Amino acid sequence: MTKAFVAAALASTMLAGTAMAGQEAPAPAAGGDRVITRDEMLAGVDARFAKMDADHDGKVTAAEREAAGGRFGRRIDTDGDGAITLEEMRAQTAKRFDMMDTNHDGKVDMAERQAAREKMMAMRGRGNAAPAPSTPAGPPQAPQGN
Repeated sequence: MTKAFVAAALASTMLAGTAMAGQEAPAPAAGGDRVITRDEMLAGVDARFAKMDADHDGKVTAAEREAAGGRFGRRIDTDGDGAITLEEMRAQTAKRFDMMDTNHDGKVDMAERQAAREKMMAMRGRGNAAPAPSTPAGPPQAPQGN
């Protein structure tokens, strides 16, 4: 479960608005150590890409992304051709992984995941800031006469 969240967080976080909704996360590491390695993350990308690339042409088009339930930002399509290649997805994922791996040990642990989660929430304006006060909805006002 945690690795599924990490994969989702990685996919949506560090892309600042880029999400991979409805996609599978990489398989948990042997032993369920709750630590994800770069190789595990990239293996998950490879699996997701293979599922999305319905015509197996090495590119995932907008139609294929929509059919698979995924949404991607323009940042992944680095060559601007309107399709995403495995290399583009892997490069973006590696970049996100490196941003999360703050101690540069090749693994992302719970503390690093939590820090990335907090950073994501802050970037989206959902950090620890108190929510705006809501105004109670009173009864509807009757229209004023002429």
